[in-house]
Amino acid sequence: MPKRSEKRDTAKAEYVERRSRGEKVNLREFADALGVNYKTLRDWKRMDEWDEAVPPPPKRKRGGQPGNTNSKGKKNAAGSHPGAPPHNKNAEKDGAYSTVFFDGLTDEEKAMIEQTPLKSKAALEHEMKILKFRENKILLKIKEYEEAAEDALYVSSVLDMREPRGGKDGVKQTMGMYTKDSAFNRVMKLQEALYKIQGRIAKIADSLRMMEEFDIKIGLEKERLEILRMRATGIVETPDGEDGPDDLGDVEIEDEQPEESGEKP
Repeated sequence: MPKRSEKRDTAKAEYVERRSRGEKVNLREFADALGVNYKTLRDWKRMDEWDEAVPPPPKRKRGGQPGNTNSKGKKNAAGSHPGAPPHNKNAEKDGAYSTVFFDGLTDEEKAMIEQTPLKSKAALEHEMKILKFRENKILLKIKEYEEAAEDALYVSSVLDMREPRGGKDGVKQTMGMYTKDSAFNRVMKLQEALYKIQGRIAKIADSLRMMEEFDIKIGLEKERLEILRMRATGIVETPDGEDGPDDLGDVEIEDEQPEESGEKP
């Protein structure tokens, strides 16, 4: 049996150490440095499982690593700038999904929020009014587009390409790209929005109808229970201020006396 080469274990140890440091190892250069045949070194690597012996690299945490100075001295580096002011909206685009801070609202906005109904029926009725208003606005826009000329076009988006070093932004415009819609396409989009609103209106109307039916059932049940109570107790309650057939109040009733006539018997 051939004797195991002393360089075999040394080569594996050096290979694992270099790979642990993140270094790439060229096997041909490594074999020449050890004075070993390239094919022999490859066989040692495969049989002794060198790559399996390399420990996995440590997991990096997100963000800057300890001791990192990449942002040192820059405008928004930690400690060099107080940061954005509270409730800032620097990243706001269209405002549809902007965060609402109550202490940043105006008096009119606060009053509107305070007047918003919270009870179920009142809230549904409030939403119904808003939906009916939106439905009417969409119907008016659909009518406007349907009466427009067939070749009428409407700008839907604008993209301006500006020179990066032309002074202030917008001073020198080099290109403008515009996307336009036809009246027909706009009617189709409005019809889709209209169907959604009308579907919501139908659901609210159904909910309000169920609430009204429930209130009627509750009223009938109360009347039924009151009738059962009167039959069981024989006591009839009358509303305040109304006298029942047996309620004579404080009226004092005197016996009628025959009138005296002028003639003596």
